[in-house]
Parts: sequence; C-alpha cells; structure tokens
Amino acid sequence: MADSDINIRKLYTLKIWEDYRRLVQPSGTDGLARMEEQIRRFGCGEPVYVWSRRLLVDFERYATFHRLGIPFRIKNCSARNGEEVIDWICRNQLQRTDLSDAMRRYLIGRQYLSLKLLGAHYAASGSFHTGNRRNSSTGTSKYEPVPIRIREMLGKLYHIRQETVERYATYAKAIDIVRAAVPELAEGLLFGRLWLTVDRIMELPYKTPEELQKLNVLLRSGIDPPGGGSCLDTILPAGIRKPALSDVPKISVKDMPSYDPDAEIASLTLTIPAWISSIRRANQSVNFSAISSGARQAARKELILLKHEVEAVLHTIKKEG
Repeated sequence: MADSDINIRKLYTLKIWEDYRRLVQPSGTDGLARMEEQIRRFGCGEPVYVWSRRLLVDFERYATFHRLGIPFRIKNCSARNGEEVIDWICRNQLQRTDLSDAMRRYLIGRQYLSLKLLGAHYAASGSFHTGNRRNSSTGTSKYEPVPIRIREMLGKLYHIRQETVERYATYAKAIDIVRAAVPELAEGLLFGRLWLTVDRIMELPYKTPEELQKLNVLLRSGIDPPGGGSCLDTILPAGIRKPALSDVPKISVKDMPSYDPDAEIASLTLTIPAWISSIRRANQSVNFSAISSGARQAARKELILLKHEVEAVLHTIKKEG
C-alpha cells in the first residue's frame, strides 16, 4: 500500500470510523501525558494517517491537536478497499510494544481474516493470473490466494505456529460477537482490564446477551479469581454448556480424507460474514449521491449478480434439505 503526504499543516476535520478505532488500543495515562507534552513542545511531528479522509490509527493525537489548536499534516494511505486498510492498521499496531496480549491476539486474528478475504477476492477476479499482485503494505507480503500460505506467512512474521494463527482468527470473531452484545466486556478483555482464558473467551459467542452482561458485572466486581472459571460456571453450568469453538477436534493433514463434502460450503460460510461487514460499511459510509454513475452502475451490477447467486444457493439448500 503506497502512502502520500499532504504537507499543508492545518486543523483537518476527519471522519472517525468505529471499525478502525476498535483496532487501536488506547494509551495509558502516562503515555497520553508524554504524547501531549511532545505535541506542546514540538508541534505536529509525524503526520496523521488517513484513508478516504478517515482517521486510521492516530485517534489520540488527532484529539490532542484539536484540543490544543495545533495544526498537523496528514498522510494518505492508498488502498482499494476497507479490507486492505484493516490489514494496514493491524500491521501498524502490531509494531507497538505496549499492546496487551489479548489485543495482540485479536489483531493477528483480524489481519488473517482480512488477508484471507482479500486473497479469495483477488483470486476470483483473476489478479493472480494477470500478474497484478499488489503489496498489502510497502515492503510486506502479497495477498496470497491460499489460506494455508497466509497462515504460514503470518506465523513467520509474528513467530507463532500456523495453527495459532487460525486459533487467533476464531478468537477475534468471538471478541467481535461479544462486542456487538456488550461492548464494555469486549473492550475490558482486549485492553487488559478484565481477564479470561482464551478458551473461555472462545465460549462466549454461545452465551445470550443477558449472560454476557452478567459476566461483565461479575468480572468487574472482582468476585472471582483470575481465570473466571467460577463466573462462567455460575452463568452456564458446564454440564449444559455448548461445546466451545476451540473444542472442535483438530484434524491433521495426514488424517484428512481425500474428499470432504462439507469443505466448500464450510469455506463459504466462513467468508460470508466478512462480505456482510464490507457491504454494511459501504452502505453506512458512502455518499451515494456523490459517486460517479460508472461506479454506481458497476456496484449495482455486481450486487445483482451476488443476489442471484445467493438465491440460487438458498434454493438448492432448501430443495436438498
């Protein structure tokens, strides 16, 4: 992803996109104080990163510039879509040394999910056959079409096993489900204010919003010891708890059957939530009256094709069900 500077310093008004803010861990009190002191003494310093006038990672600096009335520069990140931006943000944030362990796991998981979606998208569009393979960010890996190669690349980048990358993706999806129901619980777990084991967190998507809210209250009250086992047992006894995502038996490559009838539909099922997220983001943020007629017609054509394919799959499932 190429970057370009805008060297004019002024108090830019930028868009705050919650999907991007959620990928940035807030600084502690000491870190905020040091940042403000640096800004007061030296001014702008590094530019603020943006994409399509949306703020990417510098939320605290941006707020401080406006509060102190100090003009700043912006730096544009060139990306074709929101998933490329998520990849860029994850790479940027994973260079921080103050991340909580939970946030580090979450960012690796989100990056893997975005790269997997990008690989599938560009493979389907023929990019890999035309040689039009672009870097996800300058000097870093390209969008691989095969998930196992993406896991291998991220494993080497972050010094973890490929299986751990997949596990972190499941963890990230669990956190996002919890965030939709009880944002305070998800943020507490991510930023180190609350603590549960990874396995326990991966059970949380099976809980009702009421159960998650009760868990949030119990964890914040400090009633239970670290690990939160008794908390979850209080909310949903182990005897009737549904199996966690991490409890699904793992199959090694040697044990895999030559033909898995569920493989294609399972892959589709894992990909669809990312499509939904991208479509919802566009619907909420795009000013459709301002875009060109060509872009509007191209989007309409692809959405209609998608609608037809979805209806065809639903019809087949219904017929065979």
